[in-house]
Order: sequence, then C-alpha cells, then structure tokens
Amino acid sequence: MLWAPNLQLYYPFENQANDYSGNARHGTVFGSGVYATRPNAGRCLYFDGVGDYVATPSFGLSGTVVVFAAWVRCKDQVTTQRLLSSFQSPTVGYILVSRYHADNRLNWQYANGLVEHADFLNYFAAPFENVWLHVCVVCDYSGKNVYAYRNGILYASPVAMTGTPVFPSTSQAYTLGRYLTGGELLTDGYLQSAQLWTLATMPPAAQMLANVNRLMLGMNPIW
Repeated sequence: MLWAPNLQLYYPFENQANDYSGNARHGTVFGSGVYATRPNAGRCLYFDGVGDYVATPSFGLSGTVVVFAAWVRCKDQVTTQRLLSSFQSPTVGYILVSRYHADNRLNWQYANGLVEHADFLNYFAAPFENVWLHVCVVCDYSGKNVYAYRNGILYASPVAMTGTPVFPSTSQAYTLGRYLTGGELLTDGYLQSAQLWTLATMPPAAQMLANVNRLMLGMNPIW
C-alpha cells in the first residue's frame, strides 16, 4: 500500500473510489459502467464522456508544493481529458490538470490572485494515443515553477507560474474526470491510480525524478 504523511489522496480504483492515503477521503463515483479491467492495468475507471466522474470530500492543503500523478489512457480527437480539478476562482487557490485533445497538450490552471491563469505543454500525449501514459505535474508555488513528467521523465524545462500563485489551502472538493466552470466538460478515457501529494519544499531535481519513477511503479516515494 502506498502511504506517507504528505500523501493527501490515493485512489488505486481497485475497490470503488476508496482512499488509501490514510486520510479516509473516500470518493463518490458518478455514472454507470465506470469500472473496467484493462490489460496490464487491472481494475481502473472508464469514463465515456457522459456523466462519469469521481468527486472527493472537501479538504484543504498545506505546504508549498502540490504533486498530482495518475495513469491515463485516452484516444486522440475526443473530449478534453479532465484529470483533476477543483473549484475555480482567481483569488481562491485551485487546481486543474487536463490533457487537451486537439494537439495532445498537457494543460494546467491555477489562481494568481487576479485571474485564472493557464499554461500548457504542446504534444505532451501525442505518441500515446490509446495506450497507458503516466502523468505527473508538480506545482512549486514558492519557486513559481511547474514541472511536468511524462512516463517518469521531465518533459521540458520548468514553466514559470505567472503573478503570485495562490496555494490551494481553502477546503474544497476535487473531481477526477470532470470540470464545471463555464459548462460541464467530462473525460472520455481510462484512469487509474490517481494520487495527490503536498510537500513543504521542492526536492532537488534528482530526488524528484527518482520519486516520480517510484510513483510509476506503485512504490512509496522518499521525499
């Protein structure tokens, strides 16, 4: 079992949306026919883009770094894949991580005190249509950088966060596969082993890379 003091949420999706982080933040699964079994993946969730998503209880975060990691399997040219999202406000910290279908970019958003800001990396998922892809996004609110890892490898240079990023400390619910600001947007694809971490400081690059690889293997990172 993957567990550590700074693990905030861990859904392996082997048994409903039970939280294995030790925090008992069990999720609620919406939709029908959501549970599936995929080769080399075991149990996972399948979202068909119609009413399927997972909602967490409300909770706040503390620290300066947020890490989100998940295994996803999606097709190109379908609805944008909403991997993780929370309440959206320019002054209240929130999180949005998604895979955009048109150019397979990885997109994330955050509040910077004045506006809701979005950044992305082009072609992040382009070689991985309908195959499993490990996504890990690390937001360093103190250092004002976002790091995106694709299958355990840092995809590009860190992307600078704009303005004064607002850490998501306010208690709020998170959703996997759903985004509900300006119209409901739902994921079409598979999701497995979603994890949310918080850290007090940004680890050195070599340590972060080693821990991302441990996450891929289902092992407990050593932050």
